[in-house]
Amino acid sequence: MAEQQNWVQLQSDVQPFRDQLAEAAETVVDEGVSNYPLFFAFDGPATDQVPGIFVTDISTRRGTIWHLNLTTLEELVAKTIIPPEKIDPFREVYKKNHNELCFLIVDKEGARFGFIPKD
Repeated sequence: MAEQQNWVQLQSDVQPFRDQLAEAAETVVDEGVSNYPLFFAFDGPATDQVPGIFVTDISTRRGTIWHLNLTTLEELVAKTIIPPEKIDPFREVYKKNHNELCFLIVDKEGARFGFIPKD
């Protein structure tokens, strides 16, 4: 239940930052870095193991602080977060949601992907 609740809350929490996040993801594609940018969203302490580059922190009224890093499919594969056999299925889902921002949400309940409309 907490897993679903965090995902629903994250969708609301990122709304004021959607334009900034969409621009960052588009830059990754436009610069030829990757066709699969995504945001690594977590609410725990940052470590060297966290993939991507820091984008922003989002403080919430609930006391959660979402840390958002911009990463790519390729980095997640290189760090063995996404196993090779999951690359093609991920790409298929990503392409079906090409007008949305992709998030990998990590919290005490685990990790899961989700998409939020860009506009």
